[in-house]
This record gives sequence, structure tokens and C-alpha cells, in this order.
Amino acid sequence: MRRKRMIAVVCSVCMFAASLAGCGSNAEDSKTSESEEKSVELSIAHIGALESPSNLAVEHFIEIVEEKSGGSITITNYPASQLGGDRDILEGIVGGSVDMGIPAAGMTALYLPEYYIFDTPYMFDSEEHLMDVSEGELGEEIADKLLDTAGVRVLAQNWERGTRQCIFTNDVEDLEDFKGVKIRLPEIDSYLKGFELLGTKPTIISFNETYSSLQQGVVEGLECPLDWIYDNKFYEICKNLVMTNHVYSIMTMIINEEKYNTLSDNQKKILQEAAVEAGEYQNEILHEKEAEYLEKMKGEGVKVYEPDLAPFKEKAEPMFEEMEEVWGEGLYEKVLSYSKESE
Repeated sequence: MRRKRMIAVVCSVCMFAASLAGCGSNAEDSKTSESEEKSVELSIAHIGALESPSNLAVEHFIEIVEEKSGGSITITNYPASQLGGDRDILEGIVGGSVDMGIPAAGMTALYLPEYYIFDTPYMFDSEEHLMDVSEGELGEEIADKLLDTAGVRVLAQNWERGTRQCIFTNDVEDLEDFKGVKIRLPEIDSYLKGFELLGTKPTIISFNETYSSLQQGVVEGLECPLDWIYDNKFYEICKNLVMTNHVYSIMTMIINEEKYNTLSDNQKKILQEAAVEAGEYQNEILHEKEAEYLEKMKGEGVKVYEPDLAPFKEKAEPMFEEMEEVWGEGLYEKVLSYSKESE
């Protein structure tokens, strides 16, 4: 009888110990599973050339994300218009065939007209004015509307696109010479209206077809940031650069919202922080390259003209009232309120 009791006690102790061990194992397994992130593959597409500041920044963005996520997020980059122009890429992101991109803000306006303010000639008086708006309360409000309207989330809109200038195959030095010139423009209403007011003949051509269009004489010039002009070798055909400073603009790093919602909270945070950090990195490279590229193009025989910009701004002014019907009443005044020149 005593032996049976001893056996029962021993069995009970063993079962209790096994139970504790099992609980410990389950707790450890639970902790391990919570710490592990599911693997996610993303794609990002843009029109920046391989050595452009924008592509270098995208590569930097990918490195940050993959490192901070411990490899749980991998991103495939499609630069240099491999998946089409800005519009093609943007439509792909909205439709879900492309996950991410950095389209021009003015192209994003196809889905939310308020974004036209970031690609309207002579809207901003400086890069500082631009960034105060894009990263301020007004910029956040516009980004939130894009999410509601198009199902696309803005991760960062601190990516400067570079101050835009004009370059031509024929002799163009000042505003008077703009009259009747066929100029390649993106499919952005504010550009088309603005350059009509400047006297040109706007021609919509996809960015990846611009070089051949210049060669064939379809257009006689284009407008672009200096790094885009240099990286895409437009200076080989166009030898007259006019420093019009007509647009200070941004690119918006965006992601399809459905794809974004497949990420964990930690992965979302990593993407957002990396997008802003990469934007700052891109801007540093951009500012360094602009001066460098200008000197290199001069060395390639490009003539550089710096006209008085007051007549350009005066010619473009009627556009603001006209565009108000597109982007909404009072938005222009809100943008002006961020300008230090208006204080």
C-alpha cells in the first residue's frame, strides 16, 4: 500500500514537471514567432537614370530597409523607365501591378488635383518655400486626401526633384525667343498652361522618347532639372541652356495601400523612416551634382543664359487664377502663406 502511494506521488511530480516544461516551451515558441517577421517582396519603379541622384537614393533606401528589417523585406528596383514613364508607373501603383514609386508630384495630380501646386511654374520662390509646404501641415493634408482618393499612401514627400531649367536645339536666350518653339512637356496641366502663356508650342511626349524626338526634330527643346538633362545626355543635341528656374518641385515616394497593409507595424515603420532618410540623402547628392553638371555641360559646348525672370513670372501669373478651378479655391493663398517673401 505504501509502495503504491510512493509510485503515485512520483508520477504526479513527473507529470507536473513535464507540464511546466511544456508551458516553458510553448511560451518560448510564442516569443520566437512574435519576433519573426514574415517575408515580403516589393517592387519600386521610376524614370531616374542609373547614375541619377534619384536612383542612387532608391538604392540607398533599399539598403536601409533590408538591413533594418533583417532581410524580411526585399525590394526589386526598376529604374530608367524600365516599366514605362511616370504615368505608366503611377497607374501601375494605383492598380497594384507595381508596389512603389517616386513619381513627379504633378503626375500624382492626375488622381488628386491639389498636387498640381508642386508642379506649377513660378508657384514657389525657393526650395525652402517648397519644402515648408510639402513637409508642413498643408502637405500632410494633401497626402491624406491622396490615400482616400486613389488608395495610395505617401511614405515621404521630401524628395526634391531639382530646379527645372529649359534647354534647346536652336538659339533661345530670353523670353522673346520662346515664342513658337516646340517644347517637350510632361502630361501635366499646369506645365501645359504655363508654357502656353510663355509663348511656346507645348508637345506631350513620354520622357523615354524625348531623346529620339529631339534627334528627329519633333521638338526643339525640353524643360528638366539639370541632373536629368545631364544623365540623359540631352546636352548632346541641345546646346542652349536657359536658367528659367520655373519650377521647384518634389517627387512623392508612394506605395499601394493594399500592399502596405500586408506589412507588420514594424515593417511599415521601417519603410516610412527609410523613405524620409533616403529623401534627405537624395537631396544632398542633387545639390552637389547640379553645380558639377552645369560645369560639365559648359565643357561640352553648352551655352548658358541667365535672363531676367521677372517677365517670365509676369507672363505666367494668369495661370494661378485659371488653375484655381482645378486645384480648389484658396489653395494658392495657403501656399503663399508659407513664403518668407510674403511676410
